[in-house]
Amino acid sequence: MTTHAHPPITLRQIHDLVGGERIGSPIVSVANLAGFEEAGPNDLTFVTGDRILNTSRPTRAGILLAHRRLPEIANPHIVVPNPALAFAQVARAFFCPILPPRGIDASVIRGNNTQIGPDVSIWPGVTLGDRVVIGARVTLYPGVFIGNDTTIGDDTLLYPNVVVREGCTIGARVIIHSGTVIGSDGFGYIQDQGRHYKIPQLGGVTIEDDVELGANVTVDRATLGQTVIKQGSKVDNLVQIAHNVTIGAHSILVAQVGIAGSTRVGHHVMIGGQAGLADHLVIGDQVMIAARAGVNRSLEPNQIVSGAPVMPHEVWVKAQAVIPRLPELRHAVRTLEERMKQLEALRSTPQAPKKKTGKRRKS
Repeated sequence: MTTHAHPPITLRQIHDLVGGERIGSPIVSVANLAGFEEAGPNDLTFVTGDRILNTSRPTRAGILLAHRRLPEIANPHIVVPNPALAFAQVARAFFCPILPPRGIDASVIRGNNTQIGPDVSIWPGVTLGDRVVIGARVTLYPGVFIGNDTTIGDDTLLYPNVVVREGCTIGARVIIHSGTVIGSDGFGYIQDQGRHYKIPQLGGVTIEDDVELGANVTVDRATLGQTVIKQGSKVDNLVQIAHNVTIGAHSILVAQVGIAGSTRVGHHVMIGGQAGLADHLVIGDQVMIAARAGVNRSLEPNQIVSGAPVMPHEVWVKAQAVIPRLPELRHAVRTLEERMKQLEALRSTPQAPKKKTGKRRKS
């Protein structure tokens, strides 16, 4: 629950923003946001399905965003197709303060021929290299480093201690969290006579519009050409994206994913936490890769895969169901082997001829 003071917002204001069907007095107001379980009379919350309604105590929320009409409760609510999305829209519109631009701090180090757009907020301790281009309304927090010949698009936000090395392009409305490094050298070496010789990493990184990168993400520059993260993709903390990788539009990479060099990931791909992808693969559009999967081959579009090495998810589920029974199955196999040996031994033993038991005929 939010604890800071906030001006009340009415049911009418919320309805004007998110649309849908309004149920209740338009002048009812709330001043905070809260989860369904914790919400009180002064809070806005949301519900996306009947299960939580059936398993929770009656809600005391002042206003709800709901997936259907709720005749079973008296609380004012608004019916919308996607309550979680509507909740996020309200949070952004009413609870995320828009701070006035603070300008360029006098301590900022600027290289030659830098270009900086209007209404920026560039905090102390920022370093801008030569020929850097900064768009309008960009925010650079303390400790940000921008290398030579790099471009930062409009409305982009870089949190403290982000590094963007030389020759990179960052689009508009990009959010990069603390500790992330864009454009570090790709891991490229040639071995000769037991020694590793560095391959110069001469390419760059292109991050398109509306991408968000979590904390301590690393995106390596290309050996030649570009490492690319396409429009709208979201990358969680501690993800490694190697040189010459391409991440397709609107993809999701969860924490601790590692993608090796020159792999191409399609659009709307979802990669679960700690999954690892080998180099030079092609991952088709709308693939879902489960957490901790080991992807050692290219994947066709529109499938769900799991396991290491990766396999269709339904096969992996069946394999997991067998694992707890392996001791029992091992014992059964050994028992069958012993019985087979006994049967083979019986078959290989010579049989004694049968004695005739009939009476002799009288002559």
